[in-house]
Amino acid sequence: MKFFLIILIIMFSFSSFAYAYPESNMQDCISRSLNNPATKSRSKKSIKNYCDCALKSIIDEKKDIRKAGYECAMKNFN
Repeated sequence: MKFFLIILIIMFSFSSFAYAYPESNMQDCISRSLNNPATKSRSKKSIKNYCDCALKSIIDEKKDIRKAGYECAMKNFN
């Protein structure tokens, strides 16, 4: 029983993050945001946070694209 518990703890401590969206969606969002004149002056970190927020809202929470984009922009660009 102890062995099983130790193995279980090790498995959970070395597991990686799982995202609901493919990495290609994140790269596409970042590249489009960097090419957008309205967001060119923003840091790459804030753009990455924005894209992560928007993709999670759209895919995981099934929010409307405009609403998710607006809410995430308010969080990350202000």
